Amino acid sequence: MSSDRVTHLLTLAANIGVIISIGFLVLEMQQTSAIATAEVRLEYSAGWRTVDEARQDESFSELIIKSIEIPEELSLEEFIRLDAYYTGIIDQMLTAQTFRAAGLVDGPFVDVAENIGAIYFSNQFARSWWGQVRSDWSAAGDADFLKIVDEAILAGEPGRARRAYESIKAEVAPRVKSPKF
Repeated sequence: MSSDRVTHLLTLAANIGVIISIGFLVLEMQQTSAIATAEVRLEYSAGWRTVDEARQDESFSELIIKSIEIPEELSLEEFIRLDAYYTGIIDQMLTAQTFRAAGLVDGPFVDVAENIGAIYFSNQFARSWWGQVRSDWSAAGDADFLKIVDEAILAGEPGRARRAYESIKAEVAPRVKSPKF
């Protein structure tokens, strides 16, 4: 066998080895990306569980009701508890936007913001709170973040919690049957 032929075979073998290595590298990158995406989703879900766990405490549920029904009677301590709660919600929104911008979570941030605005910011206290603290978030997010959050909060149905409560209450209440004569 000539030295040229050996050189060509070795070059061919090396090139095949490089192609196989690149294939393994691509597979490894896909696995790493899938693992990172799963971790991001778990972290995001854990953040929402933390926010929602706060509402499960009986005294906090009463505080939410008070903020909806008679917000003018909130004490400073109650305001501080609500401030931490709503700060957690906005922080989760910022996380959602960051994950989406990085391509780690699918779907537009606007959809997330609209859902959160409708659920958590449908009362006057929450909307007023955002109006007061909005500027605190200007450094954390870009102008698009603030614009999207503003629009989502304003688009939410005022009084949604009360309306939903009344509708569900009416739906599940036992039907009064008219007496038969």
